[in-house]
Amino acid sequence: MYAIRAIVAAALLLPSAFAAAVPSVEYCQNPRVVSTEYIGRDKNVLVQHTACDTVAAPQVAHAIEARQSNNVCGTPFNTFCFTPSGGGPDPNDCHVITDALLYDSQNVGALFTLDPAQNTSVITMTYQSCESFMVNQDSVALTYCRTDWASILDNLAFNCQATQNAHGGLSVATNQEWFIQVQHS
Repeated sequence: MYAIRAIVAAALLLPSAFAAAVPSVEYCQNPRVVSTEYIGRDKNVLVQHTACDTVAAPQVAHAIEARQSNNVCGTPFNTFCFTPSGGGPDPNDCHVITDALLYDSQNVGALFTLDPAQNTSVITMTYQSCESFMVNQDSVALTYCRTDWASILDNLAFNCQATQNAHGGLSVATNQEWFIQVQHS
């Protein structure tokens, strides 16, 4: 009888232990890929723009008008690694995405926009084992720098690995407007 109670108690605690270890961010309701392209010098990084019915938005007050774009290049953020270790992307695959971002920054333009009104709340980049995505959690368009994303991507890819007891991670703007995540594809 005590063994059954112990098994039931352990089973009830198990989901909460996994919930704490694996972030569950319900950031995009009813995701739909609205465009797909390949970027970089070798056109080997898959980019997908995703529309969401709604995005989990923080309670952020803005003085900016909805028709304006909010340039968030260089804004402060906090970085978190996903624990425990195992199953993370190869940081060298992630660096290919970094190179593609830097190449496009020089050859396409330094800035890009995530605009809910244009059905682009999420941009995902994938190369082999690495997937990185940026999510606009705000209701207005956000303009961001490709070089900033590249820097965050390399930092997460190389510093949130098994040697740090991690398997990817994310950087979140301190005001919760956006986040960039790195994980296994």
